[in-house]
Amino acid sequence: MTAPFTAGLCGFRNGLPNTSDSSDKFSIEIGQALFFELGVPPAAEAGPVAKPWAAAMVADLTGQLSTAAPHLTVSAERQLLQFEQYAHLGVAKNLGDDAGFEVASAISALEGALEADPGLIPGGVLTAVDGLRAAVAGAEERRRLLLDLMADESPLNLDLAVERETITDQPSAVPPHLVAGFSLKWSLRTDRLQDPRTQGAQMAALRRGRMPHFAAVTMEPRPYFLGRLGMGTGDLDCVYHLALPELDKAVNAVCVGPRRVKHRDTFRRMVDQRRLRDYGELVAYLSSL
Repeated sequence: MTAPFTAGLCGFRNGLPNTSDSSDKFSIEIGQALFFELGVPPAAEAGPVAKPWAAAMVADLTGQLSTAAPHLTVSAERQLLQFEQYAHLGVAKNLGDDAGFEVASAISALEGALEADPGLIPGGVLTAVDGLRAAVAGAEERRRLLLDLMADESPLNLDLAVERETITDQPSAVPPHLVAGFSLKWSLRTDRLQDPRTQGAQMAALRRGRMPHFAAVTMEPRPYFLGRLGMGTGDLDCVYHLALPELDKAVNAVCVGPRRVKHRDTFRRMVDQRRLRDYGELVAYLSSL
């Protein structure tokens, strides 16, 4: 099934489909064929895509899951650290932010009490308090040095996240469980291909517990680029296309002749191997959780 919001995000920029690379004639041709199958008016102007797409997808999935899987929540722009499987990644940073604060506050309160009634101060107490403050400052400095030496690579944020309440005796005290995460790439370029795969590898390596379903979602029309993204080594579970039925027709119309048949073969192989999937399968998968 085609995502119901797809055609509304499609448009032309300088006469070219907003899914296409203006420097690639094949990209333009197959993009135009895809827009024809989608019924995009030639006069439709392309607007911003990223935020409207994320908002439309959140609304669509929320509506479709409201009956089939009401326990799931869909949201955009989420940090991995906000979820149960990855909450440990923020512990070091939080420790650095909070380290010594409570002790320093307690020392300040003690000093204030002693200064308020100096006649009751036993000998050597102020000296001991000064020594305690110096010891806390030294420990804080050593902690900061250790934190500075730690790796500070942060996991990439999720364009779209699907979560549920974590199963535990105290659900309010535990972050939500990440069921699925998605990287949204309207179109693909060489410099955009690596991000989803890097993120998938990070998520697999850094998780504690079950690996969430992780996939890319795209409107890219070129089978070659879809293959470069989807025919990896398991960093992505799969690639979902917003308009796979229409792309199938566009590929059949454009990828003819000895020079282009390889693109059609790549497309067929990806679909047959379930590396490239329909948007309806995304909805069905989430509905089954």
